Amino acid sequence: MKRINLLKITALAVLGMFSSSSVMAQTPMKESIATNLGGTRFVITAPSSIVGIKKINYATWGAAASPTISNVTVEKAFDTLGAATLLNGTGAYPSLTGKFALIFRGGGITFSDKVNRCITAGAIGVIIVNNVPGDPVGMAPTPAGSTVAIPVLMISDIDGQAISDVIKSATPGSGIVKLTLGTWNTGGTHDLGILAPFQAIPHALNMPLHQFAGSASVPAYRMYAGGAIANYGTSTETSVTVNDSIYWTPTGGTPSFVSVQSYTVPSISVLDSIRFGFASAPYSLPLLPTVTGKYEHKYSIQYSSADDFPQDNTTTITHYVNDSIFCRGNYDYANSRPRVSIGIQPGGGTTNFLMGNMYYVKNGGYAARSMQFSLSVNDVPTLSALTTATIFLYKWKDGTAGAGSLDSFVQAGELTPVGVNVKNFTTADSSGRTITLDIKDIIDPASTKLVILEDTTWYYAVVEVPVTSFIGMDESINFFSRSYAQYKNLGSKDGAGIIDNAIGAFFNDNGNFNSTATNTAFPFPFAASATIPSNVFHVDSVFYDKADMVPAIALITSKQKKSASISGIVKTIGTTSIYPNPATKGSMTVNIALEKNSNSVVYRLTDAIGRTMYSETHKNVLKEQFEINTANYPTGNYFLMIITDNGFDVKKVTIQN
Repeated sequence: MKRINLLKITALAVLGMFSSSSVMAQTPMKESIATNLGGTRFVITAPSSIVGIKKINYATWGAAASPTISNVTVEKAFDTLGAATLLNGTGAYPSLTGKFALIFRGGGITFSDKVNRCITAGAIGVIIVNNVPGDPVGMAPTPAGSTVAIPVLMISDIDGQAISDVIKSATPGSGIVKLTLGTWNTGGTHDLGILAPFQAIPHALNMPLHQFAGSASVPAYRMYAGGAIANYGTSTETSVTVNDSIYWTPTGGTPSFVSVQSYTVPSISVLDSIRFGFASAPYSLPLLPTVTGKYEHKYSIQYSSADDFPQDNTTTITHYVNDSIFCRGNYDYANSRPRVSIGIQPGGGTTNFLMGNMYYVKNGGYAARSMQFSLSVNDVPTLSALTTATIFLYKWKDGTAGAGSLDSFVQAGELTPVGVNVKNFTTADSSGRTITLDIKDIIDPASTKLVILEDTTWYYAVVEVPVTSFIGMDESINFFSRSYAQYKNLGSKDGAGIIDNAIGAFFNDNGNFNSTATNTAFPFPFAASATIPSNVFHVDSVFYDKADMVPAIALITSKQKKSASISGIVKTIGTTSIYPNPATKGSMTVNIALEKNSNSVVYRLTDAIGRTMYSETHKNVLKEQFEINTANYPTGNYFLMIITDNGFDVKKVTIQN
């Protein structure tokens, strides 16, 4: 198979332009599994009311927490926004000298200004509290590229406010709040921890109830007990057992115990400080749901020694059963959108890039109603500069391209487009917001025909967006351990024909991918190479280099089974003709007559997997005729999208040069 060019991710950060409705950090995607799993641990060690590991976003322009900083006092900055010179150390305001300063985000003050005022006041580290709900976000220095000589990190609004409240309630200068910060250990001899994002998780964290009927034997829906354990201490530990205790809670009901699954890590030394363990075989949920609700997988560690730091010996993964939503990552049901914790963009290309998730449909007959995703533009409050974004829904059948073998890699000849829609952005579209687009039948998008999902079929939900944008991701979970468990259980690189590893594909329109049956769009987080780099974790011929997040893209289905079409008024934009079709002499003529004048018309030719091959914008159009040069495009099927102010149309085109 031909390898596609994997995209590097640009190292961009945001100062805080997003509203509280959707907060993204914009940071580079990590390249190494060791980096992803290790990270920096931020621990509140006192008082007991707020003790524990807190989620942070660590500023790369600050100093590393090495060696470990242990039991240092946290003190509030006098001016909590850093809008003026800090008066800590004068009058009634406790000194920051030798302490970590707690300061809040906001007020129009840059992160660098806040940090430098804390440094001037004697702080040896700075904790910035997010001023909006959600995970900590990325922080950019001002000016770009500048650095400071102390650690700088952000914590969530909830964690930060809890710390602030404890300090305010105590005697000034008492040093009641203590922290420990380290790149690996916290000073214990016996200290194991569950790496929470790296436990094997379900096919999707959010699935429709209608998919569970008769699904006990479906490979795609099987569960795996397993994941990663870290040794943060100084002693080799043996016979480590991790229990996955499963509970079911129906909507509006109370939790009940379902079963327990376990796996064992025989030993984990200090030198080999991250180990994966898995149960010998996958399992099906012993209690399939008949109503909506949630499963909770509560992981806990057992081993012979008393753990010096037990706060990270448990973690819970929640698996929601809803009425209509597929979502690989977490979903915010209160606000009806996928949860977004970070935004990424490729560092190359000229026009668009694609990101997507694979979903397996066991029980067909339900309509694919819409897709949800979020976009942002760095330091720009609206999305108007992006022009358009496009969604595609594909059926995927492994083994229909090339030699026909089941290899679990998505190849162009194995994808059949079934749904599409286009979003034209205006100044009313705020950066970072959730976008919901209906899925239109790709053959007749102007009609009211629904895309009906088929039995036992994989569907690929893809978003194509401009290369200048950031697309929302869920950084709190990943599918590495599930894919690794499939490999361990089935003895192949991912379990031939089981596409659980294809949680998304990430590639752009100018990569080495020609849309032929023998070329492959490698699924995220997988890639392939004849020479496997030594700095990434690999299994067999597959190595994992993008393993720490999933696209925050949801597929919304109907709640009940639907017929293939519904009654309604068919809206058209006009008439379009393309000739010759198939295009056989290196060009084709497009003839368009709109029902009403359009200020702009975007003509976009996409290949079989949705990549834009050609795009051109014409102004002030009612009727026109022009030619598209097809001489340099490989033989195959394409789609010409015609995007106007009043709607869009799609025409299937065959090129036979």
